[in-house]
Amino acid sequence: MNPEKVVEGVPTSPQYRARILYMEDDSMAALLFRRRLEHEGYAVDIAVDGEMGLAMCADVDYDLIALDYNMPKLDGISVLRELNQREEMPPVVIITAQNDTATAVEAMRLGAYDYLVKGTNAAYLLLLPGVIERALEKRRLEWEQQRTIEALHTQNRNLALLNRVAQSLTSTLDVDEIALTLVKSISEFTDTQGSSVWLWDPTHLDFLHCVAIYPQRESAELAEMALSPGEGIAGWVAQHGESVLLDDANSDPRHSRLGDRKLQYPIRSLMAVPLRARDKIIGVLELVNNRHGRYSPNDQVLAETLASSAAIAIENARLFSNLRERTEELQVRNEELDAFAHTVAHDLKTPLALVMGFGEMLRDSYDLLQPQEIEMYLSHIIDNSTRMNHIIEALLLLAGVRGMQAVTVDAVDMGDIVQEVLNRLDFTLKQANAIVTLPVEWPEVMGYGPWVEEVWYNYILNGVKYGGSPPTLELGYDVLGSKGLVRFWVLDNGSGLTVEPDHLFKPMVRGTNVGGRSGHGLGLSIVKRIVERLQGTVGVESTPGQGSKFFFTLPMVE
Repeated sequence: MNPEKVVEGVPTSPQYRARILYMEDDSMAALLFRRRLEHEGYAVDIAVDGEMGLAMCADVDYDLIALDYNMPKLDGISVLRELNQREEMPPVVIITAQNDTATAVEAMRLGAYDYLVKGTNAAYLLLLPGVIERALEKRRLEWEQQRTIEALHTQNRNLALLNRVAQSLTSTLDVDEIALTLVKSISEFTDTQGSSVWLWDPTHLDFLHCVAIYPQRESAELAEMALSPGEGIAGWVAQHGESVLLDDANSDPRHSRLGDRKLQYPIRSLMAVPLRARDKIIGVLELVNNRHGRYSPNDQVLAETLASSAAIAIENARLFSNLRERTEELQVRNEELDAFAHTVAHDLKTPLALVMGFGEMLRDSYDLLQPQEIEMYLSHIIDNSTRMNHIIEALLLLAGVRGMQAVTVDAVDMGDIVQEVLNRLDFTLKQANAIVTLPVEWPEVMGYGPWVEEVWYNYILNGVKYGGSPPTLELGYDVLGSKGLVRFWVLDNGSGLTVEPDHLFKPMVRGTNVGGRSGHGLGLSIVKRIVERLQGTVGVESTPGQGSKFFFTLPMVE
Protein backbone atom coordinates (compact mmCIF):
# COMPACT_ATOMS: atom_id res chain seq x y z
CA MET A 1 0.00 0.00 0.00
CA ASN A 2 1.37 3.42 -0.96
CA PRO A 3 1.42 6.28 1.56
CA GLU A 4 -1.75 8.32 1.86
CA LYS A 5 -2.17 10.70 -1.03
CA VAL A 6 -1.54 14.24 0.26
CA VAL A 7 -2.98 17.19 -1.57
CA GLU A 8 -0.99 20.32 -0.68
CA GLY A 9 -2.66 23.69 -0.76
CA VAL A 10 -6.25 22.64 -0.24
CA PRO A 11 -8.01 24.37 2.68
CA THR A 12 -7.38 21.57 5.15
CA SER A 13 -4.67 20.32 7.47
CA PRO A 14 -1.15 19.80 6.02
CA GLN A 15 -1.55 15.97 5.95
CA TYR A 16 -4.94 15.78 4.30
CA ARG A 17 -6.01 12.50 2.63
CA ALA A 18 -7.86 13.35 -0.58
CA ARG A 19 -11.42 12.00 -0.58
CA ILE A 20 -13.12 10.78 -3.74
CA LEU A 21 -16.73 9.83 -4.46
CA TYR A 22 -17.47 7.27 -7.20
CA MET A 23 -21.05 6.96 -8.43
CA GLU A 24 -21.37 3.46 -9.94
CA ASP A 25 -24.23 0.93 -9.93
CA ASP A 26 -21.97 -1.96 -11.00
CA SER A 27 -20.67 -3.35 -7.70
CA MET A 28 -17.72 -5.15 -9.33
CA ALA A 29 -16.58 -2.03 -11.20
CA ALA A 30 -16.99 0.00 -8.01
CA LEU A 31 -14.90 -2.50 -6.04
CA LEU A 32 -12.10 -2.43 -8.60
CA PHE A 33 -12.19 1.39 -8.65
CA ARG A 34 -11.96 1.59 -4.85
CA ARG A 35 -9.11 -0.91 -4.57
CA ARG A 36 -7.13 0.79 -7.28
CA LEU A 37 -7.39 4.28 -5.73
CA GLU A 38 -7.02 3.17 -2.12
CA HIS A 39 -3.82 1.47 -3.24
CA GLU A 40 -2.69 4.93 -4.37
CA GLY A 41 -3.49 6.40 -0.95
CA TYR A 42 -6.90 8.02 -1.59
CA ALA A 43 -10.06 7.66 0.52
CA VAL A 44 -12.96 6.44 -1.62
CA ASP A 45 -16.74 6.45 -1.04
CA ILE A 46 -19.20 4.62 -3.32
CA ALA A 47 -22.74 5.67 -4.31
CA VAL A 48 -24.86 3.06 -6.13
CA ASP A 49 -26.91 5.64 -8.06
CA GLY A 50 -27.06 9.33 -8.91
CA GLU A 51 -29.58 10.32 -6.26
CA MET A 52 -27.55 8.71 -3.51
CA GLY A 53 -24.41 10.38 -4.84
CA LEU A 54 -25.98 13.85 -4.81
CA ALA A 55 -27.18 13.31 -1.26
CA MET A 56 -23.68 12.31 -0.19
CA CYS A 57 -22.23 15.42 -1.89
CA ALA A 58 -24.55 17.56 0.22
CA ASP A 59 -23.01 16.17 3.42
CA VAL A 60 -19.33 15.85 2.44
CA ASP A 61 -16.98 18.18 0.57
CA TYR A 62 -15.32 15.75 -1.82
CA ASP A 63 -12.06 16.63 -3.51
CA LEU A 64 -13.06 14.78 -6.70
CA ILE A 65 -16.13 13.02 -8.08
CA ALA A 66 -16.10 10.19 -10.61
CA LEU A 67 -19.34 9.48 -12.51
CA ASP A 68 -20.42 6.43 -14.45
CA TYR A 69 -22.24 7.56 -17.56
CA ASN A 70 -25.07 5.06 -17.12
CA MET A 71 -26.83 4.76 -13.73
CA PRO A 72 -30.39 4.17 -12.56
CA LYS A 73 -32.57 7.07 -11.42
CA LEU A 74 -30.06 9.73 -12.57
CA ASP A 75 -27.40 9.13 -15.20
CA GLY A 76 -23.96 10.72 -15.11
CA ILE A 77 -24.86 13.69 -17.33
CA SER A 78 -27.91 14.51 -15.20
CA VAL A 79 -25.83 14.38 -12.03
CA LEU A 80 -23.21 16.61 -13.65
CA ARG A 81 -25.89 19.15 -14.59
CA GLU A 82 -27.10 19.15 -10.99
CA LEU A 83 -23.57 19.60 -9.61
CA ASN A 84 -22.95 22.41 -12.09
CA GLN A 85 -25.79 24.42 -10.51
CA ARG A 86 -24.14 24.42 -7.12
CA GLU A 87 -21.94 27.24 -5.82
CA GLU A 88 -18.71 25.28 -6.03
CA MET A 89 -18.16 22.04 -7.93
CA PRO A 90 -15.09 19.82 -7.34
CA PRO A 91 -13.24 18.31 -10.31
CA VAL A 92 -15.41 15.70 -12.07
CA VAL A 93 -14.21 12.76 -14.16
CA ILE A 94 -16.86 10.94 -16.19
CA ILE A 95 -16.44 7.29 -17.23
CA THR A 96 -18.18 6.55 -20.54
CA ALA A 97 -18.80 3.53 -22.72
CA GLN A 98 -16.54 2.81 -25.65
CA ASN A 99 -17.23 4.97 -28.72
CA ASP A 100 -19.61 7.21 -26.69
CA THR A 101 -18.08 10.45 -27.91
CA ALA A 102 -21.31 12.46 -27.51
CA THR A 103 -21.45 11.79 -23.75
CA ALA A 104 -17.82 12.78 -23.31
CA VAL A 105 -18.30 16.03 -25.27
CA GLU A 106 -21.43 16.94 -23.27
CA ALA A 107 -19.64 16.18 -20.01
CA MET A 108 -16.75 18.43 -20.92
CA ARG A 109 -19.20 21.19 -21.90
CA LEU A 110 -20.80 20.92 -18.47
CA GLY A 111 -17.47 21.40 -16.71
CA ALA A 112 -16.02 17.92 -16.32
CA TYR A 113 -12.24 17.92 -15.99
CA ASP A 114 -11.69 14.73 -18.07
CA TYR A 115 -13.25 11.45 -19.15
CA LEU A 116 -12.23 7.80 -19.31
CA VAL A 117 -13.56 5.02 -21.54
CA LYS A 118 -14.61 2.03 -19.45
CA GLY A 119 -14.24 -0.61 -22.19
CA THR A 120 -14.48 -4.35 -21.56
CA ASN A 121 -11.06 -5.16 -20.10
CA ALA A 122 -10.89 -2.58 -17.24
CA ALA A 123 -7.78 -1.06 -18.77
CA TYR A 124 -9.07 2.39 -17.80
CA LEU A 125 -8.18 1.56 -14.20
CA LEU A 126 -4.52 1.81 -15.12
CA LEU A 127 -5.07 5.35 -16.41
CA LEU A 128 -7.28 6.33 -13.49
CA PRO A 129 -4.58 7.37 -10.93
CA GLY A 130 -2.86 9.67 -13.39
CA VAL A 131 -6.12 11.37 -14.37
CA ILE A 132 -7.11 11.76 -10.70
CA GLU A 133 -3.72 13.19 -9.75
CA ARG A 134 -3.75 15.73 -12.58
CA ALA A 135 -7.30 16.81 -11.67
CA LEU A 136 -6.39 17.29 -8.02
CA GLU A 137 -3.23 19.14 -8.97
CA LYS A 138 -5.29 21.48 -11.13
CA ARG A 139 -7.65 22.05 -8.24
CA ARG A 140 -4.72 22.78 -5.93
CA LEU A 141 -3.30 25.32 -8.34
CA GLU A 142 -6.68 26.97 -8.79
CA TRP A 143 -7.15 27.14 -5.04
CA GLU A 144 -3.69 28.62 -4.51
CA GLN A 145 -4.36 31.17 -7.22
CA GLN A 146 -7.61 32.09 -5.50
CA ARG A 147 -5.81 32.40 -2.17
CA THR A 148 -3.18 34.62 -3.75
CA ILE A 149 -5.81 36.86 -5.31
CA GLU A 150 -7.71 37.08 -2.02
CA ALA A 151 -4.49 37.86 -0.16
CA LEU A 152 -3.69 40.62 -2.64
CA HIS A 153 -7.19 42.05 -2.28
CA THR A 154 -6.88 41.91 1.51
CA GLN A 155 -3.45 43.51 1.40
CA ASN A 156 -4.64 46.29 -0.91
CA ARG A 157 -7.65 46.86 1.33
CA ASN A 158 -5.49 46.98 4.44
CA LEU A 159 -3.00 49.34 2.81
CA ALA A 160 -5.81 51.67 1.81
CA LEU A 161 -7.30 51.50 5.30
CA LEU A 162 -3.89 52.00 6.91
CA ASN A 163 -3.34 55.06 4.77
CA ARG A 164 -6.75 56.43 5.71
CA VAL A 165 -6.22 55.74 9.40
CA ALA A 166 -2.70 57.20 9.35
CA GLN A 167 -4.13 60.41 7.90
CA SER A 168 -6.83 60.44 10.58
CA LEU A 169 -4.29 59.89 13.36
CA THR A 170 -2.08 62.74 12.18
CA SER A 171 -4.95 65.13 11.47
CA THR A 172 -5.80 65.75 15.12
CA LEU A 173 -3.95 66.74 18.26
CA ASP A 174 -6.60 65.39 20.62
CA VAL A 175 -5.44 62.27 22.51
CA ASP A 176 -8.96 60.95 23.09
CA GLU A 177 -9.83 61.31 19.41
CA ILE A 178 -6.63 59.51 18.38
CA ALA A 179 -7.36 56.63 20.76
CA LEU A 180 -10.96 56.32 19.56
CA THR A 181 -9.84 56.26 15.92
CA LEU A 182 -7.36 53.51 16.79
CA VAL A 183 -9.86 51.20 18.51
CA LYS A 184 -12.47 51.63 15.79
CA SER A 185 -9.98 50.98 12.99
CA ILE A 186 -8.29 47.94 14.52
CA SER A 187 -11.66 46.36 15.28
CA GLU A 188 -12.61 46.76 11.61
CA PHE A 189 -9.28 45.43 10.34
CA THR A 190 -9.19 42.30 12.49
CA ASP A 191 -12.94 41.60 12.76
CA THR A 192 -12.78 41.98 16.52
CA GLN A 193 -15.65 42.17 19.00
CA GLY A 194 -14.00 44.79 21.19
CA SER A 195 -10.80 46.79 21.63
CA SER A 196 -9.42 49.33 24.08
CA VAL A 197 -6.49 51.72 24.57
CA TRP A 198 -4.73 52.02 27.92
CA LEU A 199 -2.25 54.83 28.62
CA TRP A 200 0.16 55.53 31.43
CA ASP A 201 -0.52 58.76 33.25
CA PRO A 202 2.20 61.01 31.75
CA THR A 203 3.11 62.48 35.14
CA HIS A 204 2.58 59.51 37.50
CA LEU A 205 3.29 56.03 36.17
CA ASP A 206 1.16 54.42 38.86
CA PHE A 207 -1.80 53.31 36.76
CA LEU A 208 -2.83 52.45 33.24
CA HIS A 209 -5.98 54.37 32.44
CA CYS A 210 -8.47 53.25 29.80
CA VAL A 211 -8.91 56.25 27.48
CA ALA A 212 -10.93 54.62 24.69
CA ILE A 213 -13.04 51.51 24.27
CA TYR A 214 -14.93 50.13 21.30
CA PRO A 215 -17.77 49.51 21.13
CA GLN A 216 -18.51 51.92 23.97
CA ARG A 217 -21.02 50.53 26.46
CA GLU A 218 -22.92 52.50 29.07
CA SER A 219 -21.73 50.05 31.69
CA ALA A 220 -18.06 50.64 30.85
CA GLU A 221 -17.18 53.91 32.57
CA LEU A 222 -13.71 54.86 31.35
CA ALA A 223 -12.94 56.89 34.46
CA GLU A 224 -13.37 53.76 36.59
CA MET A 225 -11.14 51.54 34.43
CA ALA A 226 -7.53 51.53 35.58
CA LEU A 227 -4.84 48.87 35.96
CA SER A 228 -1.79 48.94 38.19
CA PRO A 229 1.60 48.01 36.68
CA GLY A 230 1.62 44.32 35.79
CA GLU A 231 -2.11 43.86 36.41
CA GLY A 232 -3.91 41.93 33.68
CA ILE A 233 -2.58 41.22 30.19
CA ALA A 234 -2.50 44.94 29.36
CA GLY A 235 -0.54 45.71 32.52
CA TRP A 236 1.94 42.94 31.74
CA VAL A 237 2.46 44.15 28.15
CA ALA A 238 2.91 47.75 29.32
CA GLN A 239 5.51 46.61 31.83
CA HIS A 240 7.44 44.23 29.56
CA GLY A 241 6.94 45.85 26.13
CA GLU A 242 6.08 42.53 24.42
CA SER A 243 2.98 41.62 22.39
CA VAL A 244 0.73 38.80 23.60
CA LEU A 245 -1.62 36.57 21.55
CA LEU A 246 -3.92 34.20 23.43
CA ASP A 247 -6.51 31.76 22.06
CA ASP A 248 -8.00 31.37 25.56
CA ALA A 249 -7.33 34.37 27.78
CA ASN A 250 -9.07 32.83 30.79
CA SER A 251 -6.47 30.06 30.99
CA ASP A 252 -3.63 32.59 31.32
CA PRO A 253 -2.75 33.49 34.94
CA ARG A 254 -2.04 37.10 33.92
CA HIS A 255 -5.65 37.66 32.82
CA SER A 256 -7.66 40.15 34.90
CA ARG A 257 -11.42 39.82 35.35
CA LEU A 258 -11.80 43.59 35.27
CA GLY A 259 -12.47 43.64 31.53
CA ASP A 260 -15.05 40.87 31.80
CA ARG A 261 -16.95 42.78 34.48
CA LYS A 262 -16.81 46.13 32.75
CA LEU A 263 -17.52 44.95 29.20
CA GLN A 264 -20.22 42.52 30.31
CA TYR A 265 -19.27 39.83 27.83
CA PRO A 266 -16.85 36.93 28.33
CA ILE A 267 -13.35 37.34 26.94
CA ARG A 268 -11.99 34.43 24.90
CA SER A 269 -9.24 35.18 22.39
CA LEU A 270 -7.09 38.21 23.20
CA MET A 271 -4.27 40.21 21.67
CA ALA A 272 -2.37 43.04 23.34
CA VAL A 273 0.43 45.09 21.75
CA PRO A 274 2.50 47.90 23.29
CA LEU A 275 2.11 51.53 22.25
CA ARG A 276 5.73 52.47 21.75
CA ALA A 277 6.95 55.99 20.95
CA ARG A 278 10.57 57.13 20.96
CA ASP A 279 11.79 53.94 22.66
CA LYS A 280 9.26 54.42 25.46
CA ILE A 281 6.12 52.42 26.26
CA ILE A 282 3.26 54.89 26.72
CA GLY A 283 0.42 52.36 26.84
CA VAL A 284 -1.24 49.28 25.35
CA LEU A 285 -3.70 48.43 22.58
CA GLU A 286 -5.82 45.43 23.56
CA LEU A 287 -8.22 43.42 21.34
CA VAL A 288 -10.62 40.74 22.55
CA ASN A 289 -12.69 38.05 20.83
CA ASN A 290 -11.65 37.67 17.22
CA ARG A 291 -14.78 36.56 15.38
CA HIS A 292 -12.78 33.91 13.49
CA GLY A 293 -11.74 32.32 16.78
CA ARG A 294 -8.12 33.39 17.07
CA TYR A 295 -5.72 36.17 16.15
CA SER A 296 -3.19 35.47 13.42
CA PRO A 297 0.40 36.72 13.03
CA ASN A 298 -0.92 39.03 10.30
CA ASP A 299 -3.34 40.51 12.82
CA GLN A 300 -0.41 41.11 15.15
CA VAL A 301 1.64 42.88 12.45
CA LEU A 302 -1.36 45.05 11.58
CA ALA A 303 -2.06 45.90 15.23
CA GLU A 304 1.58 46.72 15.94
CA THR A 305 1.77 48.94 12.85
CA LEU A 306 -1.31 50.92 13.84
CA ALA A 307 -0.23 51.02 17.49
CA SER A 308 3.12 52.51 16.47
CA SER A 309 1.47 55.22 14.38
CA ALA A 310 -1.03 55.99 17.14
CA ALA A 311 1.68 56.14 19.81
CA ILE A 312 3.64 58.70 17.82
CA ALA A 313 0.45 60.71 17.22
CA ILE A 314 -0.37 60.62 20.95
CA GLU A 315 3.12 61.75 21.90
CA ASN A 316 2.96 64.57 19.34
CA ALA A 317 -0.42 65.62 20.72
CA ARG A 318 0.97 65.65 24.24
CA LEU A 319 4.04 67.60 23.17
CA PHE A 320 1.84 70.12 21.39
CA SER A 321 -0.40 70.39 24.45
CA ASN A 322 2.62 70.95 26.70
CA LEU A 323 4.01 73.49 24.25
CA ARG A 324 0.67 75.29 24.15
CA GLU A 325 0.48 75.32 27.96
CA ARG A 326 4.03 76.58 28.20
CA THR A 327 3.29 79.26 25.61
CA GLU A 328 0.16 80.33 27.44
CA GLU A 329 2.05 80.31 30.74
CA LEU A 330 4.86 82.34 29.20
CA GLN A 331 2.33 84.79 27.79
CA VAL A 332 0.71 85.14 31.20
CA ARG A 333 4.10 85.64 32.82
CA ASN A 334 5.04 88.26 30.26
CA GLU A 335 1.77 90.04 30.91
CA GLU A 336 2.46 89.78 34.63
CA LEU A 337 5.95 91.18 34.18
CA ASP A 338 4.54 94.12 32.24
CA ALA A 339 1.93 94.60 34.93
CA PHE A 340 4.50 94.35 37.71
CA ALA A 341 6.71 96.85 35.91
CA HIS A 342 3.83 99.34 35.75
CA THR A 343 2.82 98.62 39.33
CA VAL A 344 6.30 98.89 40.75
CA ALA A 345 7.01 102.04 38.74
CA HIS A 346 3.84 103.61 40.09
CA ASP A 347 4.36 102.46 43.68
CA LEU A 348 8.02 103.49 43.80
CA LYS A 349 7.66 106.79 41.98
CA THR A 350 5.91 108.74 44.74
CA PRO A 351 7.99 107.66 47.77
CA LEU A 352 11.20 107.92 45.74
CA ALA A 353 10.30 111.45 44.65
CA LEU A 354 9.57 112.39 48.26
CA VAL A 355 12.83 110.90 49.52
CA MET A 356 14.76 112.79 46.85
CA GLY A 357 12.85 116.01 47.51
CA PHE A 358 13.32 116.00 51.28
CA GLY A 359 16.93 114.87 50.88
CA GLU A 360 17.69 117.79 48.55
CA MET A 361 16.00 120.24 50.94
CA LEU A 362 18.13 118.94 53.82
CA ARG A 363 21.27 119.21 51.69
CA ASP A 364 20.55 122.70 50.36
CA SER A 365 18.82 124.32 53.37
CA TYR A 366 20.09 122.44 56.41
CA ASP A 367 21.52 125.59 58.10
CA LEU A 368 18.24 127.46 57.63
CA LEU A 369 15.94 124.75 58.98
CA GLN A 370 14.59 124.50 62.50
CA PRO A 371 15.30 121.27 64.46
CA GLN A 372 11.66 120.22 64.30
CA GLU A 373 11.69 120.73 60.52
CA ILE A 374 14.81 118.61 60.15
CA GLU A 375 13.20 115.88 62.26
CA MET A 376 10.05 116.03 60.12
CA TYR A 377 12.05 115.77 56.85
CA LEU A 378 14.05 112.83 58.18
CA SER A 379 10.85 111.15 59.35
CA HIS A 380 9.36 111.51 55.85
CA ILE A 381 12.55 110.10 54.31
CA ILE A 382 12.47 107.09 56.66
CA ASP A 383 8.73 106.46 56.13
CA ASN A 384 8.99 106.57 52.35
CA SER A 385 12.16 104.48 52.35
CA THR A 386 10.26 101.92 54.42
CA ARG A 387 7.45 101.95 51.85
CA MET A 388 9.96 101.29 49.06
CA ASN A 389 11.56 98.54 51.09
CA HIS A 390 8.18 96.85 51.53
CA ILE A 391 7.61 96.98 47.78
CA ILE A 392 11.01 95.42 47.11
CA GLU A 393 10.38 92.72 49.71
CA ALA A 394 7.05 91.93 48.03
CA LEU A 395 8.78 91.57 44.67
CA LEU A 396 11.43 89.29 46.17
CA LEU A 397 8.72 87.16 47.78
CA LEU A 398 6.84 86.92 44.48
CA ALA A 399 10.03 85.91 42.68
CA GLY A 400 10.57 83.22 45.29
CA VAL A 401 7.03 81.92 44.88
CA ARG A 402 7.38 81.86 41.10
CA GLY A 403 10.80 80.25 41.08
CA MET A 404 10.58 77.73 43.91
CA GLN A 405 9.72 74.32 42.49
CA ALA A 406 8.48 72.81 45.75
CA VAL A 407 8.05 73.65 49.41
CA THR A 408 7.52 71.44 52.44
CA VAL A 409 3.78 71.53 53.08
CA ASP A 410 2.83 70.56 56.61
CA ALA A 411 0.24 71.23 59.28
CA VAL A 412 0.41 74.90 60.36
CA ASP A 413 -0.78 76.58 63.55
CA MET A 414 -2.96 79.35 62.17
CA GLY A 415 -3.28 81.05 65.57
CA ASP A 416 0.47 81.54 65.85
CA ILE A 417 0.71 82.78 62.25
CA VAL A 418 -2.06 85.36 62.68
CA GLN A 419 -0.55 86.61 65.93
CA GLU A 420 2.83 87.06 64.25
CA VAL A 421 1.19 89.13 61.49
CA LEU A 422 -0.59 91.31 64.09
CA ASN A 423 2.75 91.88 65.80
CA ARG A 424 4.29 92.97 62.47
CA LEU A 425 1.41 95.40 61.89
CA ASP A 426 1.21 96.64 65.49
CA PHE A 427 2.34 100.20 64.69
CA THR A 428 0.06 100.42 61.62
CA LEU A 429 -2.95 99.15 63.57
CA LYS A 430 -2.39 101.60 66.44
CA GLN A 431 -1.83 104.51 64.10
CA ALA A 432 -5.15 103.77 62.33
CA ASN A 433 -7.02 103.01 65.59
CA ALA A 434 -8.00 99.70 63.97
CA ILE A 435 -10.17 97.17 65.80
CA VAL A 436 -9.44 93.50 65.06
CA THR A 437 -11.54 90.59 66.33
CA LEU A 438 -10.38 86.96 66.19
CA PRO A 439 -12.00 83.56 66.70
CA VAL A 440 -11.27 81.76 69.97
CA GLU A 441 -9.45 78.93 68.18
CA TRP A 442 -8.26 78.10 64.67
CA PRO A 443 -8.41 74.82 62.71
CA GLU A 444 -5.28 73.03 61.54
CA VAL A 445 -4.65 73.11 57.80
CA MET A 446 -1.88 72.10 55.41
CA GLY A 447 0.37 74.92 54.24
CA TYR A 448 3.77 76.58 54.31
CA GLY A 449 4.10 78.98 57.26
CA PRO A 450 6.06 81.89 55.71
CA TRP A 451 3.74 82.02 52.70
CA VAL A 452 0.53 81.78 54.74
CA GLU A 453 1.84 84.59 56.95
CA GLU A 454 2.30 86.79 53.89
CA VAL A 455 -1.30 86.11 52.79
CA TRP A 456 -2.68 87.27 56.14
CA TYR A 457 -0.31 90.25 56.14
CA ASN A 458 -1.62 91.50 52.77
CA TYR A 459 -5.28 90.88 53.61
CA ILE A 460 -5.11 92.62 57.02
CA LEU A 461 -3.04 95.52 55.64
CA ASN A 462 -5.59 96.04 52.84
CA GLY A 463 -8.38 95.95 55.40
CA VAL A 464 -6.69 98.68 57.43
CA LYS A 465 -5.98 100.83 54.37
CA TYR A 466 -9.40 100.50 52.71
CA GLY A 467 -11.70 99.83 55.64
CA GLY A 468 -13.83 102.38 57.50
CA SER A 469 -12.77 105.18 59.81
CA PRO A 470 -11.66 103.73 62.07
CA PRO A 471 -11.18 100.35 60.35
CA THR A 472 -12.91 97.40 61.99
CA LEU A 473 -11.69 93.99 60.88
CA GLU A 474 -13.15 90.59 61.66
CA LEU A 475 -10.99 87.51 61.02
CA GLY A 476 -12.63 84.10 60.77
CA TYR A 477 -13.02 80.81 58.94
CA ASP A 478 -15.58 78.37 57.50
CA VAL A 479 -15.03 74.61 57.26
CA LEU A 480 -15.98 73.31 53.80
CA GLY A 481 -16.18 69.70 54.90
CA SER A 482 -17.53 68.26 51.64
CA LYS A 483 -14.48 69.61 49.79
CA GLY A 484 -11.92 68.94 52.52
CA LEU A 485 -11.04 72.65 52.71
CA VAL A 486 -11.10 75.52 55.22
CA ARG A 487 -11.96 79.03 54.03
CA PHE A 488 -10.19 81.82 55.97
CA TRP A 489 -11.35 85.42 55.60
CA VAL A 490 -10.90 89.06 56.58
CA LEU A 491 -14.09 91.15 56.69
CA ASP A 492 -13.65 94.96 56.69
CA ASN A 493 -16.10 97.79 57.26
CA GLY A 494 -15.16 99.73 54.15
CA SER A 495 -17.47 101.11 51.48
CA GLY A 496 -17.15 98.08 49.15
CA LEU A 497 -15.65 97.66 45.69
CA THR A 498 -16.72 98.82 42.25
CA VAL A 499 -14.75 96.33 40.11
CA GLU A 500 -15.28 92.64 39.40
CA PRO A 501 -13.86 90.67 42.36
CA ASP A 502 -11.89 88.25 40.14
CA HIS A 503 -10.03 91.15 38.52
CA LEU A 504 -8.61 92.37 41.82
CA PHE A 505 -6.03 89.59 41.93
CA LYS A 506 -4.47 90.59 38.61
CA PRO A 507 -1.33 92.66 39.15
CA MET A 508 -2.28 95.67 36.99
CA VAL A 509 -5.75 96.09 38.46
CA ARG A 510 -6.23 98.56 41.26
CA GLY A 511 -9.73 98.27 42.58
CA THR A 512 -11.49 101.48 43.44
CA ASN A 513 -13.55 101.64 46.60
CA VAL A 514 -16.88 103.40 46.64
CA GLY A 515 -15.17 106.11 48.62
CA GLY A 516 -12.74 106.75 45.75
CA ARG A 517 -9.53 105.26 47.14
CA SER A 518 -7.60 102.83 44.92
CA GLY A 519 -5.29 99.97 45.82
CA HIS A 520 -5.18 96.18 46.08
CA GLY A 521 -2.49 95.98 43.38
CA LEU A 522 0.71 94.00 43.74
CA GLY A 523 -0.09 92.48 47.14
CA LEU A 524 -3.19 90.58 46.02
CA SER A 525 -1.44 89.14 42.98
CA ILE A 526 1.20 87.77 45.36
CA VAL A 527 -1.54 86.31 47.55
CA LYS A 528 -3.15 84.58 44.57
CA ARG A 529 0.08 82.98 43.42
CA ILE A 530 0.97 81.82 46.95
CA VAL A 531 -2.40 80.23 47.66
CA GLU A 532 -2.61 78.49 44.29
CA ARG A 533 0.85 77.00 44.88
CA LEU A 534 -0.57 75.62 48.16
CA GLN A 535 -3.51 73.98 46.28
CA GLY A 536 -6.02 76.61 47.41
CA THR A 537 -8.10 79.42 45.92
CA VAL A 538 -8.60 83.12 46.61
CA GLY A 539 -11.56 85.43 46.21
CA VAL A 540 -13.52 88.38 47.52
CA GLU A 541 -17.15 89.07 48.33
CA SER A 542 -18.15 92.73 48.36
CA THR A 543 -21.38 94.70 48.51
CA PRO A 544 -21.30 98.53 48.16
CA GLY A 545 -21.80 100.08 51.57
CA GLN A 546 -21.31 96.81 53.44
CA GLY A 547 -17.57 96.24 53.25
CA SER A 548 -15.54 93.49 51.64
CA LYS A 549 -14.63 89.95 52.67
CA PHE A 550 -11.32 88.73 51.24
CA PHE A 551 -10.82 84.97 51.60
CA PHE A 552 -8.50 82.09 50.76
CA THR A 553 -8.80 78.30 51.14
CA LEU A 554 -6.35 75.64 52.26
CA PRO A 555 -6.66 71.84 52.58
CA MET A 556 -7.67 70.45 55.96
CA VAL A 557 -5.32 68.21 57.89
CA GLU A 558 -6.44 64.62 57.28
